[in-house]
Amino acid sequence: MSDTENKLIEFFYLVCEESFFPPINLTKYDIPLEVLKYIPERIALAYQVIPIASLGDVLTVAMQDPLNISAIDSLRFLTQMEISPVIALSKQILQAVNKNYSLLKGNEDKKDTSTVLKEEVSEIDSFKAKKFDLEEIAKLSKDARIVGAVNKILGDAVTLRTSDIHIEPYEKDVRVRYRVDGILHKSKIVDKKFQEPITARIKIMSRLDITQRRIPQDGRFSFNTKKKNIDVRVSILPVDFGEKIVLRLLDKDSINLTIEQLGFSSYAFDAFENAISKPLGMILITGPTGSGKTTTLYTILNKLNTYNRSLVTIEDPVEYNLNGVSQIPINHSIGLSFAHILKATLRQCPDVIMVGEIRDNETVDIAMKAALTGHIVFSTLHTNDAPSAITRLLNMGVEPFLISFSLNMIAAQRLVRKICIKCKESYNIDLTNTIEIPLSYRKTNTILYKGKGCPDCRNSGYKGRVAIIEALTLDNKIRSLILKRASTVEIREYASKYCGMKSLRDDAAEKCLRGETTLEELIRVTTEI
Repeated sequence: MSDTENKLIEFFYLVCEESFFPPINLTKYDIPLEVLKYIPERIALAYQVIPIASLGDVLTVAMQDPLNISAIDSLRFLTQMEISPVIALSKQILQAVNKNYSLLKGNEDKKDTSTVLKEEVSEIDSFKAKKFDLEEIAKLSKDARIVGAVNKILGDAVTLRTSDIHIEPYEKDVRVRYRVDGILHKSKIVDKKFQEPITARIKIMSRLDITQRRIPQDGRFSFNTKKKNIDVRVSILPVDFGEKIVLRLLDKDSINLTIEQLGFSSYAFDAFENAISKPLGMILITGPTGSGKTTTLYTILNKLNTYNRSLVTIEDPVEYNLNGVSQIPINHSIGLSFAHILKATLRQCPDVIMVGEIRDNETVDIAMKAALTGHIVFSTLHTNDAPSAITRLLNMGVEPFLISFSLNMIAAQRLVRKICIKCKESYNIDLTNTIEIPLSYRKTNTILYKGKGCPDCRNSGYKGRVAIIEALTLDNKIRSLILKRASTVEIREYASKYCGMKSLRDDAAEKCLRGETTLEELIRVTTEI
């Protein structure tokens, strides 16, 4: 053995002592062939690992770098077992992979097809039978036709004002769909033979692992058009016939809006202006994914982003970069949760804090206490309407006094499609028997509006979206109702009667009468409370 190798081994054992991970000499260890079934050979080579033993739901894996959290998480997801890492030299791992997986293949040929090992290893073989040639796929992904196809998909998405692109593989072809103004539209069919190169191209652009095909991956990239810079968030999910890709396009121009430009009705605008003018307290925005909560929050942050304020956001992930705002992405793999970062953030005494989403009682407890101690706090919650957020918080274990005294406002939000102004036309309708319209708006001979359809709106009659809001501003009576654990119905009735709160349907009905949206959109987006 050379002096260099001796020094390398000495250094290896020193690292083992410092890291507290046990070392293993793979040249003197016989690996049971049955444990190799847990990790395919190509995965072992990609991560420089090899399974060496299993006990119950724990898989012992030899690794060059046992501190590679990403690799451990991927292996945990792939095997559905807890991973117990040990350290081995890289050279020994590669030798063990080549030797043992070759033995496995040879052994497999000799075994009876009825054995359990044969059945489980056949899953790996069937995967390889799909002719996934990594080098060939990587080469094709750089081919001008593939690059052009991906660029065309992205370019068409920008032209159509798409919010997200769905690339969905099926048995015989690949379907590409665009979501425009909240509605998915079938756009084009891609030949099956281009599926893998297009997937690899998007992975390369997103700096993802092109060898990994069995676990979900998330990434991002950006591209420029003549008029704007677009950020793209990438989500890849393994499905029956390949990997489904969803690309979410984030237009930076959408966060440069003012509150006036968001299209809020006067009552919602006044509620927001009043709530954010207070020196402390919490504002919650509720609604499902894709309801415009993030755009509203970023718009408010832009308004509050002045030189004499310190603003911090905690997000999963950071969607848009804001000048003058400290933005922190959470990272569960190293223990950076919403609650953990929020605790650390409060030590730096920020004036304004945005917590991307409230997911657990620890996060909401810290956030609400921060709102009581001199901070303006914004966050989101998934509930159907504004009053239901109070019940949700109580169910999460938050004390009523904390909710009562920390909250300034809860706003439920949805997005409805706007009528295309180039083909907008009016019509008369009798609404007296239209039960979907709130009672106060049911009148005879009412003038409403719709889009006839034109090339500008692709004959849909709609172009763009606008928010409808249900804003619950807390006064002393509502605070006392919360302390008494009053029902959602009681709070809604009081807020509607005495605080001027309008339901989502009320706000949508007013936008119908003003010619901003249609009766069909009101019915599609809102539900009767």
